[in-house]
Amino acid sequence: YFREKATGLGLNLGHSTSQVFPIIIGSDRRMLYELAIEMNDKGLFLAPVDYPSVPEDGLRFRVAVTAAHTREDLDQALQILED
Repeated sequence: YFREKATGLGLNLGHSTSQVFPIIIGSDRRMLYELAIEMNDKGLFLAPVDYPSVPEDGLRFRVAVTAAHTREDLDQALQILED
């Protein structure tokens, strides 16, 4: 559900086929951390993954969806990502 909706928002989720997947934002390091702070302030924590853990042009957030997340949780996260 989350992957389908996030893809529909135009987010680049890479090629992961598990419940852990990236939201790839590219090479803008400043944006990576500004977005992390903004999302966290709105109630969504996504771990930023920076170089050298990933290529410099593949900076991303790590998303981990679990069975403990409700549809409401996922919809709230999707709304924050869309905003």
